[in-house]
Formats: sequence, C-alpha cells, structure tokens
Amino acid sequence: MERAIKQMTIGEEIPSLTKTAYMPIDPNTINVIHTDDYAQEFGMRGALIGGSTLLSYVVEMLYNYFGESWLYHGKIKVSYIGGGAINGDVVTAHGQVSAIESEEAGDRLILDVWMENQEGSKIVIGEASCIQTAR
Repeated sequence: MERAIKQMTIGEEIPSLTKTAYMPIDPNTINVIHTDDYAQEFGMRGALIGGSTLLSYVVEMLYNYFGESWLYHGKIKVSYIGGGAINGDVVTAHGQVSAIESEEAGDRLILDVWMENQEGSKIVIGEASCIQTAR
C-alpha cells in the first residue's frame, strides 16, 4: 500500500533511523576483515560490520519514509568511508532532499544519504532517489 507523505522541499530531511550495529562474527570466514584479530592487526577497532548490513539500515530508513514506492521506484548508490562500524556501534542513517525532478510517475526526490556513528563521524555517504507519492 502506498502511503501519503508530506510534500518535501530541497534542504528538508526525512526521518532518520538509529540502530545498534550488529553482525554475527564467524571466526572461520574467508572474508577475514570481518574477524577481530585481522581487523585489529590493521589498526581497526574490531571486526567490521559488512557493508550490506550498513546499507540495509539506510534502505530501512528509506522504506520507512517512501513505503512501497521505494520497492518500485527506489534507487541508491553509496560509498563506505571513515573506518566503518563494529558490533555495538550506534549508527544513524540520514537523508536530505538535494533536488526534485519531475517524471511521468510523479516527483522524484533526490536525497543525499549518509550514516554517522555515535561519535558523529560519517561512515556511509551516497545518493538515493524515489518517486514521492502524495494524496
């Protein structure tokens, strides 16, 4: 079901989403960056949370705002920066309208998206867009 959402303007933020980051750590994984020993050997605080997990938090924020429209009209592209996240980090996903483009199906909101850790450091940056459905 599509939901009615407030017509947004450039510069406005959609509601953010805060989570405690968690990903099970498998000591036998072939992707060793996700193990404490390996990550700490290279100066990281611990085993890194997988990018797909962090992305899922950003996508959850977008789905919470756009509803089913996100499933049919959503687009996203992100980069991982700033050392990532480890289990127990409190991360917050944000989205701010940077442009609005008219399309046949409706207005597409272009959003700057990012995720910050509990220290306010950005760990994910990117852009997302979706058709804004209003009633």
